[in-house]
Amino acid sequence: MVVGQDGTIQYANRAAVQMTGRDPSGLIGRAVGDLLPRYMHKWLVETKEEVEQLGKVCCKLGQIQREDGTILPVEVSISKVETGQANRYLIIGRETPDRIDLTEEALQAERLHALGEIAAGVAHDFRNTLGAILGRAQLLLMKTSDPQMQEALEIIEKAALDGGETIKRIMRYSTGNGQEIAALDINELIEEVIASTRYRWRDEPERDGKRISVETDLTALPKCEGSPSELRQFFTNLVTNACDAMPDGGRLAISTRSTPTTITVTFKDTGHGMPPEVQSRIFDSFFTTRTGGSLGLGLAMGKQSVQRHGGRITVDSNVGDGTTFTVTLPRPDQPIESAEEGHTVPSATHTQSAHILVVDDEPALREVLCESITALGHQVTGSPSGQHAFRMLNTQHFDVVITDLGMPDIPGSKVAEAAKQISPAPHVILLTGWDDPLNHTQSKYVDEVLTKPVSIAKLGAAIETGLAA
Repeated sequence: MVVGQDGTIQYANRAAVQMTGRDPSGLIGRAVGDLLPRYMHKWLVETKEEVEQLGKVCCKLGQIQREDGTILPVEVSISKVETGQANRYLIIGRETPDRIDLTEEALQAERLHALGEIAAGVAHDFRNTLGAILGRAQLLLMKTSDPQMQEALEIIEKAALDGGETIKRIMRYSTGNGQEIAALDINELIEEVIASTRYRWRDEPERDGKRISVETDLTALPKCEGSPSELRQFFTNLVTNACDAMPDGGRLAISTRSTPTTITVTFKDTGHGMPPEVQSRIFDSFFTTRTGGSLGLGLAMGKQSVQRHGGRITVDSNVGDGTTFTVTLPRPDQPIESAEEGHTVPSATHTQSAHILVVDDEPALREVLCESITALGHQVTGSPSGQHAFRMLNTQHFDVVITDLGMPDIPGSKVAEAAKQISPAPHVILLTGWDDPLNHTQSKYVDEVLTKPVSIAKLGAAIETGLAA
């Protein structure tokens, strides 16, 4: 088939007519997206730009939908048609013999595409909630000197930061993008996981008259490169899975070892174990043996994370004899000295007290942002909407404007544009829960973009950058 720049079919040969089960008159002028599942149409749209710029021929295994509703597995290729006229594209579909395997692959891709849409839809609200939790925990950390309270608040703080990374990780899992890399201490990570999951392996079993013991055998390890939040979340999943496998109590043993080339982490429980047919599928997306709404993504995402770190994961289990998960990561050739973002008590290190406008329609987040900025030594004015922010900008001078992007009346991009019309223009920080929130036109009015949840330290650093500019 030949498809125009607008995605309509301009020509279809006899094979296309037979393959789609449609009359020629039913194809010409029709949108090619009507013949394809969402994930295939999305691939075509995204690939057209690559074909246009690089002159490549791109191929993908997928499906088309016939007139009678049946699904036909095909290999689809797209290339540019050189005619000297408006951009047109040649799309060739070849029926594939491996119908069952391809259908499963396409179904998996469709599920992942749907997962990406769901993640994008809930990211804004979830990040707002995490922002309020993180801000409150950090404000309390600034005020308390009680060691036990500090430990509890630091667990909440880390959980909120990891929650933000979890949203990014689900988005990456559904789109295939990479992860942020930092230095990490595996033993420290395990200690944090044990502390944050105490309610699962100690408190809940004790409430029911059961006992689960967690034993550690952690040997000295070098720091390695990776994503602390990804591995922390995966290790957390392994601990909670072990607890689920020991409903009557038991023991979970966690150990670490190293060789000249590898770092190994082992999780061994005394639970009910798994039969071979379950073991063969536990790393499949959307496979779960749990009831109660589990998506079956924890182990699949964890395996993908370990593989991105250059490692591997194996499982050894027998029914009635427990389960052992072994995670093997590459040991770095050279010592690594750096750390992930952690808890630091922010201080007012600026040379001037600025007047800052905070615009956010979520009351809980707006309040915690205002309190955080006040704690940093600045004067702050809170605004609940874009319209209200316009009035504030017309009546007061602000050194820095911090605005949410998604608001019901006027988006933050318009607030940023209005702020930049003022002389002298304030430094504009966009605070958002969306990924890739701005187009080129909007971005010229924004000096910095921060993704929620944002720590007080990072917020303070962004304000200082703006004041120094």
